[in-house]
Amino acid sequence: MSRLSDMRTPLARAKGLGGLPDGAEHWTSERVSAVLLGPLSIWGVAQILRLAGRDREAILAWAGRVQNAAPLGLLIALTARHAQLGLEVVASDYSRGWRRVWLRLIIRLSTLLFVALGCASLARILMTRTTEAR
Repeated sequence: MSRLSDMRTPLARAKGLGGLPDGAEHWTSERVSAVLLGPLSIWGVAQILRLAGRDREAILAWAGRVQNAAPLGLLIALTARHAQLGLEVVASDYSRGWRRVWLRLIIRLSTLLFVALGCASLARILMTRTTEAR
């Protein structure tokens, strides 16, 4: 279709050609998760460096304490959410129609699975450590 035969305004032609429908909310969520991930990532890297070279039991004992498991769970959830938001932007920018819908569904289900596995692992460590402490 040539530009001369298209009677729509430039705004009408541009609508629906990029970004997510809830763009402002999506953008804000990305920025909030990025700001929260900053200090949590620094904490995570510091803990990894501190635990380097320790055996499995020492690491499980570290993760079995609530003061370590809580920020670790938050780090898992926020990292997954931030990755989901970024991947959804890529999916919406580079796919159209039914592919976009399926990609976003796959991204959201994968994120949910990742967070569920991470939280279940932390819960198992916490329950195991609690029963051993008795």
